[in-house]
Amino acid sequence: MSTPAVTPPVTPDLVERAGADESAALAEGFARRMKALAIRLDADERGVLWAERAALALSRATAQGHVCLPLATLARRHDERFHEARDALLASGVACLVRDDARADAADLLPLVIDEDGRLYLARYFDYERRLAEALVERSRGAGAQMLPRAIEAQAARIARYFGPRAGDDIDWQRVAAFVALAGRLTIVSGGPGTGKTTTVVGVLACLLDDDPQLRIALAAPTGKAAQRMQEALIERADKLPPELAARLPRTSFTLQRLLGVQADGRFRHHRDNPLPYDVIVVDEASMIDVALAAHLLEAVAPSSRLVMLGDKDQLSAVEAGAVFAELSAEPSFSGAGVARIASALALDVKKLQPVVPHAEPPSGDPQLGLFDAPPEAPGPASALTDCVVWLQKNYRFGLDSDIGRLSIAIRDGDEKAALHALDASGERAAALFDDGDTALSERTLARLAKGFAPYAQALLAVLEDEDADHAQLFDALNRYRVLCATRKGPRGVDEVNARIAAKVREQAGIALALGAQWFAGRPVIVTRNDYALGLFNGDIGIALPGADGLLRVAFRMADGALRYVSPAALPPHDTAFALTVHKSQGSEFEHASLVLPGVFVRVLSRELVYTAITRAKRRIDVIGSAAIFAQAVREPTQRDSGLAARMQRLSREIER
Repeated sequence: MSTPAVTPPVTPDLVERAGADESAALAEGFARRMKALAIRLDADERGVLWAERAALALSRATAQGHVCLPLATLARRHDERFHEARDALLASGVACLVRDDARADAADLLPLVIDEDGRLYLARYFDYERRLAEALVERSRGAGAQMLPRAIEAQAARIARYFGPRAGDDIDWQRVAAFVALAGRLTIVSGGPGTGKTTTVVGVLACLLDDDPQLRIALAAPTGKAAQRMQEALIERADKLPPELAARLPRTSFTLQRLLGVQADGRFRHHRDNPLPYDVIVVDEASMIDVALAAHLLEAVAPSSRLVMLGDKDQLSAVEAGAVFAELSAEPSFSGAGVARIASALALDVKKLQPVVPHAEPPSGDPQLGLFDAPPEAPGPASALTDCVVWLQKNYRFGLDSDIGRLSIAIRDGDEKAALHALDASGERAAALFDDGDTALSERTLARLAKGFAPYAQALLAVLEDEDADHAQLFDALNRYRVLCATRKGPRGVDEVNARIAAKVREQAGIALALGAQWFAGRPVIVTRNDYALGLFNGDIGIALPGADGLLRVAFRMADGALRYVSPAALPPHDTAFALTVHKSQGSEFEHASLVLPGVFVRVLSRELVYTAITRAKRRIDVIGSAAIFAQAVREPTQRDSGLAARMQRLSREIER
């Protein structure tokens, strides 16, 4: 008699193991190479030890999204002093010490770099961060300083024309953001979903085109889906503009890789010596940009061009190393002259504006006031991005006093008690918590999730029964509801949840498998890798439908609403899309969403992940999991080690001297 297999208990380690093995192998391989190199360079025993030790820790850190690693932290971990660890590393021959004012070429760097603040980097990430800091500081210098009173008046007239009459005496931060974008070469606009980032950009582009009809404009985003959504949103709002201006708005959008011109060898066609041929570049979903891509982008923007970056500082950061947008938008500040220009352009009382605008140069006797905070104890140093950063706070999609609004604020602020209080256990309100914290989803929970797709199943049946039916309506039905998962693997991960929901939806619609073990009419898929030849990009959603010959083909809805069909065999890598990871959902919005939490707390859970998931929903959000796991996630902000802000600050001070 055979012994039945024993299922191991589900632990955080087991849930996260998928994908971690490859990262661990890469880190260990790199550490072995650094050890071998140190030995070849005749390093002593301590030098070899620290070469291996630092390489392993740093490789693991970058795999987790950190750009660098504080060497003091690593030294304490091994019960050593910082200076002893630094000296051993420098003696190994694989590490070098570099100051910001030392313009060492990237080719001269050793594999490991220690900066003057004691941060430890892989050489390529040090080079990316340094280049990015230099490009940002150069682009942000003197924002708006050269604007003469006549130019301010002209921009003020355009803002009034394209943003409509000002309502009341409240400060309209969309108008503030618009003036900042018109006045400078770098603008960072942070705001949650529904705060009007796209509306602001449409107004800015209208003002610029009104001044220069031949302006060359590019729209871009980190993923194909985000780029397409930006283009769709722009087209949707264009009908509020005069026809002659609406016709000049860009009708195409790019992924950042495509904008920069990625080549077969992985290099980009556009760079500092061959800049992008555009006067204005607008980048949406900028929170998804990692430090490497940000460095390439900033260097490729021509010196005289404008760059506008839109995002949400509270959302998930890039999958790769860095939290660039969160760092750039963390501390908005305005100079005294900048406040005066804004007040003049927007017809505001400067005395009313000063108390609510964060000052880099506080007036004598006045406290330095944060945008939405109480006065700090003492003014801090001027930001490297003074007069470049604006936060949008007013929500036009769901009011901040709505169920989803209150929940999103509580999560953003890390207030677990308020977040739990905003969730309704009865399921009657628009933000609900359904307590299901078992290892796998219960049948009751699975039925609830599948019920959300009932309208899609009904729309699918109608399309399958009528060969002349409009397939585009299926995309609207599908986008009304989506399941979001924190993890990819595991019994509550996106792979397992997709398989179980697909079976339920097929059962609801009475549809059998058509190809292999996965394909069926109505199967939604998400593309997971860009395919420039096919014109399909990471994040694109398609739906499998039978053609006139009965064979399945996958329909994709383009930005202009037209459908195109691709054979399943020709698709780039893809997954079923009833459920998405929260990372893949960025840039999307749904009428109703359900967030499935793991049965145990895992490293990927964070305040930013939960916030991102919650704010995908416009009308209703259901959280599936235990209250304890949810509360712990709200308590855990993402913290990524980086030296970008400090490096920009130092460069700014050097320039001022």
